[in-house]
Amino acid sequence: MRLYVLRHGQTQLNSERRLQGHMQTELNDVGIAQAEMVASILNDNGIKFDRIYSSPLERAIRTGEIATGVSRERFVIDHNLTEIDFGINEGRKYDELQGASGNIFLSPETYLPPEGGESLESLLNRMKHFLERMRDEECEGNVLAVSHGTAIHMILLYLRGMSLSELWTEHVGNCNVTVIDIDDREMKIRDDLQIATDSCIK
Repeated sequence: MRLYVLRHGQTQLNSERRLQGHMQTELNDVGIAQAEMVASILNDNGIKFDRIYSSPLERAIRTGEIATGVSRERFVIDHNLTEIDFGINEGRKYDELQGASGNIFLSPETYLPPEGGESLESLLNRMKHFLERMRDEECEGNVLAVSHGTAIHMILLYLRGMSLSELWTEHVGNCNVTVIDIDDREMKIRDDLQIATDSCIK
């Protein structure tokens, strides 16, 4: 199995550097153009998907539709792919965050979720559950999973065996695609097959 993990396209809150978490937000014009570029790249390389999984959030579902040309009715909605819940910090700008609940970017290993928020450990468990499901199903072909920034960073952290302090080591831009080969229960990130669109459309 080859698993393509796609981050949703840009939203207005992304452009304003605000936390979105579980908020329902729409793609902006840049996000739509990014998803269209992914569609073009996939088409040029003859990449089709046997199954499509998506976070239940609209920005992820719409990105998946544009990138694949497949209607959302055919998607498998998986809540494990949802972004981390930032609780009362949702909608706030990054530079407005204060205290232990505000240092997710500066010091993720000491992050304490704000009121109503989710811990990084909980997010890690969700991402592990999804990946292990993919591994255990042992299916062939291409699978797409549409998710979110922090969630995909956690996938990378888990598969590379990194610590929480290294959560933000890699760049995961809007509509970038991480490719993972799953073969004989082994999961390997294919750095040579990654797709980046965020630097092309701004």
